[in-house]
Order: sequence, then C-alpha cells, then structure tokens
Amino acid sequence: MHNESRPPYFPMMIDIHDKHVLIIGGGHVAARRADTLLKCGARVHAVSPKFIDDFPECTERIIREFEPDDIDSRFIFVIAATDSRETNRIIHDIAKSKNICVNAADSQSECDFFFPSLITHKNFSVSVNSAGISSSITKRLSDRLRRIWHSWVEDEIENEMSKSRS
Repeated sequence: MHNESRPPYFPMMIDIHDKHVLIIGGGHVAARRADTLLKCGARVHAVSPKFIDDFPECTERIIREFEPDDIDSRFIFVIAATDSRETNRIIHDIAKSKNICVNAADSQSECDFFFPSLITHKNFSVSVNSAGISSSITKRLSDRLRRIWHSWVEDEIENEMSKSRS
C-alpha cells in the first residue's frame, strides 16, 4: 500500500476564491469535489447530462454531454469525474494539451493534484492526503483530526489573545 518510490506531494495551499474551475460529471464524486471547491470560494462550473439531487446549488450547471471545447483557458484546473474511464482519459488529455492542471477522479496516474480531505474552523485549515494511495486511511485520519481541530484552533486563538493582552 505505501509507495516509497517517490516523495510525498507538496501540500500547496492556493487562493481559488473567485477563480473558475470546471467539473465534468454530475455524480457523488463530482458533488464532493464541488462542495470542497465552493467552500474555498471557487466559481464552479459543471457539465453533465444529469446531476444527482444533492449536487451543490451554487454550481453553474451545464446539462448536456461533455464537449472538448468546454475545456478552455479561463479554468485554473479541471476535474474529470464522470462514470466513464474513457471519457475521463479524454478529459485528461485535452486539459494537458492546453496546459491546464487536471484531476481524474478514477486514475491516480492522470492527476496533477489530489483532492485532500479538508478540515476547517474559521479561517484555519489543515488537510490530509495520501497521493491517491488510500482514501480509507485518509478518511480515518481526517475524521480523527475533525474531532480535535475546532478545540485546537480555539485554544491557539485564546493563547494569542492572552499574549496580546499581556
């Protein structure tokens, strides 16, 4: 399970507030990706012939099949999250040909980046990622962090406020 042949991925935090992101797919995986991106302030566009009922409302939905011209330079990155391995591969290839970072939800080798499990409280965040090796371990670690993150952040805020009062 552990891949020692390469170093861990660099955990870069970027400002995606008001930046355009394209998700191709309307299922559960696409919805989870959209939720995370919206939480971080992205302007999410999603293309799919159908969307699950609880797909995030704040997403600009384009209800039709994916077309290659959907991928254009206004997007800072593209998410390939369809139910079709072949379609996700095509999305990957088109995005790469246009020098746009891509995440293929069903292929670790076709990802320029991985979606971390994001844990937030106020403006503080931490993430957990296994570079696609084990989503179950990532989820368990994230769940453990979620149970304590709120109190850790509040403790640190209180400590900082106490220092400034002194």
